Amino acid sequence: VPIFGLPSLVRPSGTCRSGMAMFAAQLAYQTVKVDEVALRAAARHVLHLDASHGPGSVIGHGAQAFFNELGASCPGLQVQHLRLWDEGTKRKLEYGLEHVQAKMAMLAGTGGEEEKQKFADIEELALQLASAKGLVVSAPMWNYGVPYIVKQYFDCVLHPGLTFRELPSGKTEGLLGGGRPLLIITSAGGSGFRDHLTPWLNDVSALAGFDDATTLAAANVAHGDRAAILNELGHDAVAAARRFGAVISMDAVPKAAVGAGAVPPFVAAASGKGDDEERLEGLDEQEGVIGWLQTRGGLSQDCLESLKCLKIDGGMFRQATADDWRNEELGLEDEDIARMMELQQKFMATIGDSVGLGDSSDR
Repeated sequence: VPIFGLPSLVRPSGTCRSGMAMFAAQLAYQTVKVDEVALRAAARHVLHLDASHGPGSVIGHGAQAFFNELGASCPGLQVQHLRLWDEGTKRKLEYGLEHVQAKMAMLAGTGGEEEKQKFADIEELALQLASAKGLVVSAPMWNYGVPYIVKQYFDCVLHPGLTFRELPSGKTEGLLGGGRPLLIITSAGGSGFRDHLTPWLNDVSALAGFDDATTLAAANVAHGDRAAILNELGHDAVAAARRFGAVISMDAVPKAAVGAGAVPPFVAAASGKGDDEERLEGLDEQEGVIGWLQTRGGLSQDCLESLKCLKIDGGMFRQATADDWRNEELGLEDEDIARMMELQQKFMATIGDSVGLGDSSDR
């Protein structure tokens, strides 16, 4: 199947209300004293949100492999491990109607000491997220989506002024801007083809500034060969840790700094000699492209098998158009085509288009 031409289609991102503010006001930290200077000074850690079924689970194995490699790649990096299922964490995540009413009062400027104290635990968790250099979420797929505890966490910490701010245009950004890395480690008991977990986590994490996303997804863990699944996930986790470390070593360059003529983050991180350069060179080869697509997630297994048969390399992938992906001989579903067009743009931002480098879901 010939694949030539230039990429011409990107799935547009949605907007809430064009030209209108989503929030009338923003919260401010009340129980801790924080300004932007202090927030940036506190950005020394990677936050791990752990909703896995335990360290012996598939996701637990992938997370351990990732953090082992990240520790080796970034000595001295602090990792704050928040176990969402722990009773102490769940108590901090208690968020009911009285908290909503307290928030509304503070947004209106009528909140008193009682309302402020209701938000003490929320502020602690929000600051931990807002000041992180990178975010790792390890969570199995439950009924096509995230476990409820993950949804509860983000509902508790995502507040205007605490973890993000609204711009005059009506768009939002993290308190420290964007460009920070996100890694999602997930698994599914079945094929995982119907996936609402990954896009939702991408969206809510980007709200807080973690918009450089990678996904490690282990499918069919209820029926597949466990040893093979663990081996593949561990291998992919090591590669993901190296890319993640390359981004945070640059102190999370904001996306606004990566424009026309700028060097993409991964290229800048690997501009010298050594292992990083070799990893980028591998990305442009057939095996590197397939591996990169697998770690990003959102593609069906049938799609990945078709690409392997096609023997697609980096040059072919960058040049393919929507019409190429719709070729009947490939037989891709519409969801896969849309995701492929998204990933083309991310791929080119990663290596540079002109660089020229050769429930039973987490058992």
